[in-house]
Amino acid sequence: MVAEKEAWYRVEMSIRCVLVSRSQHVAMVSVLLAMTCDAKVVLAQSANDFKTMEKARSMYLTDPVPSSISCGVTLDWDGFFQRMKIEPTEGIKARLEKLKTIKISVVSRDVEHTEVQIDSDNALNGVTDGVRQQLQGFFKIYWSQSYGRLFVVKPDDHFELTTRPEGYLIQEHTGSTKVAIEMNKSYLMTRTSFETPQMSAVATPGFIAGKDGLLRLSSFDETIDMGSSKMVLNLKLDYQRVGAYDIPQHVSVALPGAFSFDYTLGGCEVKGDSAAPALKN
Repeated sequence: MVAEKEAWYRVEMSIRCVLVSRSQHVAMVSVLLAMTCDAKVVLAQSANDFKTMEKARSMYLTDPVPSSISCGVTLDWDGFFQRMKIEPTEGIKARLEKLKTIKISVVSRDVEHTEVQIDSDNALNGVTDGVRQQLQGFFKIYWSQSYGRLFVVKPDDHFELTTRPEGYLIQEHTGSTKVAIEMNKSYLMTRTSFETPQMSAVATPGFIAGKDGLLRLSSFDETIDMGSSKMVLNLKLDYQRVGAYDIPQHVSVALPGAFSFDYTLGGCEVKGDSAAPALKN
């Protein structure tokens, strides 16, 4: 019985660890989006700078953009317990079967609006809260890093674009906050960084080309440094076609060397402005 309680405690703490990392990322993404929309650097902006940004954005999937994504969610509990190397006692097996009965659904509209519904009497609050905030954290990354949003600039925006032998460096800052985006010569985003006096974060995004040749986010590896602590997070995803839209299907959220959570999004319905139908898959 003691061993089973310890094993279950490990499950709860694992979910809570990713929950903490997601909360840290919320602050970073919020400031990053604000910086992208309202940079304060006063620089002489050239027409070529805007053309470069437009060219970079044209390499990524930017349309159609869903107005909402609604899916049922399945969590691979078997794989999680195996990776945690939890001894499959009869008590653990019984708890595992109860976890599999949890019904999860998600509706996500944008970076700030993701609703997760968890319907079960068999999960503790620590588990349900952790799963909910993992999914909310994933969609914050997905919306902010997809559809070429980081390359959107307005005529009155100011940023620093530097051409380097390996590609391009885009920099923006306001006060003591600094944001940088690095691209290679093919406009592939290779690194993003964010820095304030309180924290810093460095991320390596990965992309994969669809059948249309346009790039879609496929991974996001991030190191968050809070000064007294540091956390590394890996995220991976692939896609499914629903009507006119490519949306996430399999999502993996992991702390390297520790554990990972694998989600599958199914029975999805997508809404948007596209004339093509967006039916359930």
